[in-house]
Parts: sequence; C-alpha cells; structure tokens
Amino acid sequence: MTKAIQGFLLVAAAAVLCFVPSAFADTANMTLTGAGSNAPYGVYVGPYTATINGTPTQVICDDYSHDSYIGESWTANVSSFPSLSDVRFTSGNETQNYDEAAYLANILFDVSSNKSEADALQYAIWYIFDPVDVQNAVGNRSFFSDATDVNGVAYWLNDASAQTFTAGEFSNILFYTPASGGNPQEFIVRTPEPGTVLLLGLGLVGVFLFKRRLHLSTPS
Repeated sequence: MTKAIQGFLLVAAAAVLCFVPSAFADTANMTLTGAGSNAPYGVYVGPYTATINGTPTQVICDDYSHDSYIGESWTANVSSFPSLSDVRFTSGNETQNYDEAAYLANILFDVSSNKSEADALQYAIWYIFDPVDVQNAVGNRSFFSDATDVNGVAYWLNDASAQTFTAGEFSNILFYTPASGGNPQEFIVRTPEPGTVLLLGLGLVGVFLFKRRLHLSTPS
C-alpha cells in the first residue's frame, strides 16, 4: 500500500467519524439549535436539531420535566448501553426504561414526517420517565388512551413494554445528560450503525482507488 493510499485512508476514516458525534467521548458540548415543528399540548415534539461538538445532529428529548431553549449551550455526559451510570432517570429499572425509550426513539427518528404518529411516540417516551406530569398535561383524551391506533400514546407504550430487548441491540443510541444537573433536558441521539460507517468508509476508499486507476491508465 503506497503512502498516498495510506494517507487517504486516514483522511477517510476521520471524515467517517465526523458522522458519529461524540461516540467515543465521555462529555460533549451541546447547543440546541431548533425545536420540532409540531407542538401538541403546548410542547414541541422531536426530533429537534442541535450541534454536538459543532456537528449538526438530530436529537430527541426524553425529559418532560425540564426545559431547554434554542441557542442554549451546555456540557453533557454521554452514556450508552450497557453502562447508564450518567443518565438522569435512575429508579432501579433504568435499563428497561432506557431500552424502551431507545426503541421508541429509533421509530420516531424514522417517522418524524408523520406528525400524529410522531406526537404519540414523543409523549410515550416522556411518559416512561415522567408519567405523572405527562398524564396531567394530556389527561384521558383518546390521544393518550387509545391503544389500538399508532396515533395513540398507549399504543406505543404497550408496544415498547411487549418487546424483548437483547444486549447490544441499541449500540447506535447515545444519551446526552447535562453534566451540571438541573436544566436543561436529557436528549437521545442516534449514530450510524457500525456496519453503515464501515460501508461508507469502504465506499470512499473505492472511489479513490477507482479514480487513481483511471488516472494511471490515462495516456500522457
């Protein structure tokens, strides 16, 4: 392997890692840059937009009981499975709760354009950690209690609690918890799956080698 190719591989690897915000960091600098576009019951639902160490990132809030403001910046502790030592909501059942939140967040990231379903998913995530405040805010409306419709909170709570989660299932999910306590909120971030990152890196290498081959075979 020539030095040119080795150098390119290092650059490509660094570029790929830019798509994985703070995946290998214990703390990160976080700034909330935008709220969701839908606000049922007076609260915007995710995904929101933020920068994490300067990288634009979609985030989902799992924390109904605190407040964050657009333009607000803070230092966050970064947690991932199986270690959840820095997360905000520790109750003795945090692994199951965060598994369920990660499961619902993965769906919410993918269906955010379906506003009614996104509303139900977001409130289901909030309910996992703060059932009293969410129940008080929503009441017994069909939006909350309908367990037969994907636009109902109860539907997603039942779906998440019925899942059997496996070790490593949410290796692409990170939790960003304010390091100083109090405000602001805790957020969920989805990073690319390791296989996706690998394919992206191999694709960049392939493009480089293809162009290099064309260059070498072009008559001078």
